Amino acid sequence: MLDSVAGGALLHVGGESSIYLLNIGGAPYVLKWYNDGFSFDENVVENVYKVHESGLYRIEEWGRRDGTPYLIYDFVEGVVSDKLGQIPVAVALFALRQVTSTLASLRKQGVSHGDLNPANVIFSADGSNVERAKVAKTAAKAASGLRTVVIDCGIVGPGALAYAAPERFQGKKADEKSDLFSLGLLLYRWIAGEDLVQADGYERFAEQMANVEKVDVTEKLYSTGAFNTPEGALLLSALEPLWAGLLRSDAAERVEDFDELDELLEIALDKVGHGEIALSSSEAQFVESYLKCPENISNVARKVPNALEKDLPFMVCKKKNGLKWAVLGVFILILALIMLLLSSGTMSFSIDATGDQLLKRSRNIESSVESENAPNLKVDSLLSELPVPSAE
Repeated sequence: MLDSVAGGALLHVGGESSIYLLNIGGAPYVLKWYNDGFSFDENVVENVYKVHESGLYRIEEWGRRDGTPYLIYDFVEGVVSDKLGQIPVAVALFALRQVTSTLASLRKQGVSHGDLNPANVIFSADGSNVERAKVAKTAAKAASGLRTVVIDCGIVGPGALAYAAPERFQGKKADEKSDLFSLGLLLYRWIAGEDLVQADGYERFAEQMANVEKVDVTEKLYSTGAFNTPEGALLLSALEPLWAGLLRSDAAERVEDFDELDELLEIALDKVGHGEIALSSSEAQFVESYLKCPENISNVARKVPNALEKDLPFMVCKKKNGLKWAVLGVFILILALIMLLLSSGTMSFSIDATGDQLLKRSRNIESSVESENAPNLKVDSLLSELPVPSAE
């Protein structure tokens, strides 16, 4: 796909990679071009490729170009959740249930995300997506077009430090428990509009994550001023079991798995959603206010670029289709001749030897052609090198 790019434009430059919008066949795709010292876990990417979920980005190609790792995946139209402010509690809980469902599907494939943070979850308005129903259990069935899409699995390292579990700072691999910890921090960010843990540098983040139980999450939410009402007190009460089950420095003290978390989210939604109709109304209002309002949209599909911007980090290597068609034509001609001789029943010869000669000859042809305009291929000389048939 990288050699089929018709246009490309830079979207974002980050510490881990640069992100580009590509035009491939007139459709938008995203290129993640890794910076020096960063890469992806190839085993994780290969397993993610096997998962077909509407809540998970679709990787189309991965590899290395001139030694640099890269990924190409489908463009997801929507709003990256780190660009949103405070999200209504009911909407945040419903969105987290969708993310949890996606992570459970990944886990069945042996994959843990390892870098769950607001930049890696996109909120999309997708009322036609029937796959949303797979997420629903009771209250979540009230979905009104809100869909979350998880992106960017497989980073090598702890990922975003403000969302990394304590054990990740100790060099341990991502697993279900570390993802659960990150989900707790993600939920807080969506509700509060700011990170729960803020620090300068790797060591300070590691220290604060190791002592996360000392943070009174309910008090911090109350101090934002958004919960200073009887309704706010009910919301804070509904959220407390989630903080207790997710934000624990000891992985063994967190909820058992994504299924248990889904149950806690369902209970919390029942308390704050005020029924399916009210929940659906809240989601619809959120979609209209945040996902369909132009001034709030930061990641909608811009016009697909028709040309390559200058200073793109890769070269597009055009394929020599003329050469391929020439070689294919020779093969077809030779195979037709072989079938004609076999069907006559008067001659027999070594098929294996013939195949070897054809393969060697075609390789010589391909390597000798310097441009897209292949020279005339001399079929007679090719035929002369085939094993001589022997009469029966």
